[in-house]
Amino acid sequence: DLWFHSMIALAHYDLSPADVVAELSRREGLSGLEEKALRKAKQREKTGE
Repeated sequence: DLWFHSMIALAHYDLSPADVVAELSRREGLSGLEEKALRKAKQREKTGE
């Protein structure tokens, strides 16, 4: 059931399993705290803070 619903969600957002694998590869070696800090920094750049 989980895999089926995951595939439905991916299709809804026009994503493929390969997109998920690519994102996981991009994040490899990056801690959750580092990834969160990068997201916050990017958001600040967008808003000009």
